[in-house]
Amino acid sequence: MIKKLRSVKNRILGRCRGFQGWCRMCVSACITLVRPTNTPVWKKVAFAGRPSWDDRNAIIAGFIPAGSSVLDVGCGAQTLRQHLSPACQYQPSDIIKSAPDVIFCDINAGIYPQTDKPFDFVVCSGIFEYMRKPEEFLARIPRLGRNVIMSYNPLLEGGSKLERLGNGYGWVNHYKKDELENLFTAMELQWSILHTDKLNYIIYSLQAENTKAGSGER
Repeated sequence: MIKKLRSVKNRILGRCRGFQGWCRMCVSACITLVRPTNTPVWKKVAFAGRPSWDDRNAIIAGFIPAGSSVLDVGCGAQTLRQHLSPACQYQPSDIIKSAPDVIFCDINAGIYPQTDKPFDFVVCSGIFEYMRKPEEFLARIPRLGRNVIMSYNPLLEGGSKLERLGNGYGWVNHYKKDELENLFTAMELQWSILHTDKLNYIIYSLQAENTKAGSGER
């Protein structure tokens, strides 16, 4: 009898914990939907030092030759700079102006980096998941440089958009791998996969097919 009571108690507690987790996920999803950009979080990232996803920046840097000019959009703590060749010209850009040389941008507000000339590489590491207007992003970012390196963590087959929306990261778009690649093609972007990681993110190389990079976003 005691064992049965304990079993019933454990089932009830398990369901309660599951319901609490579902409620937390829904609250997080609602916050993500109504808050355009979680600036306090990005401020912490910009001043936090080495982030947990810095390995991704190290991988990206491996595809950028020495002597290249690099625009790092959504630079955060600027750890990409540490992995690039010292011969590279590095330009950070972010919503948080953590240093005097950071070019301000707020992509979801339609404010893109203002530059005087195109860069050899534009790096968008871990920011596309936060784009509320992904088509606009893909149309405007290639104007800033000849080559775009972009990472993305796609929605897995059978994955839940609600769980992804409420995962605590603040992701607002939910493309499956093939959906994203079809979008690249529809946007007339030449694309290739540079790296597929065990953490599920993919690093892409993008180039505009029919337009040359201009003299910076205007």
